[in-house]
Amino acid sequence: MPGLVFTGSAQADLLEAWLYIAEDSLAAADRVLEAIERDAGVLLDQPLTGRARPELGQQVRSWPTSTPYILYYVSDESDIAVLRVLHHARDVRLAAF
Repeated sequence: MPGLVFTGSAQADLLEAWLYIAEDSLAAADRVLEAIERDAGVLLDQPLTGRARPELGQQVRSWPTSTPYILYYVSDESDIAVLRVLHHARDVRLAAF
């Protein structure tokens, strides 16, 4: 069974999201991150369930969470690597992958 790994960029995205939301509510910030991590777990059972995003890189896929954030990831036989966690309103073409 593959493992789930958040890259340094994805971890930085999560921290940025948490800090932004925490300006209004620490509890809400915690809930959003918990939901993102829970939703990412779906990929462990179905790693190819996300939409293919060849315009962002070879084998990059996206998976919407129950929050306003989208996971961008790649999957192979051993791991699922979450590359970025970006707000749905962000122009992803400007993000580095």
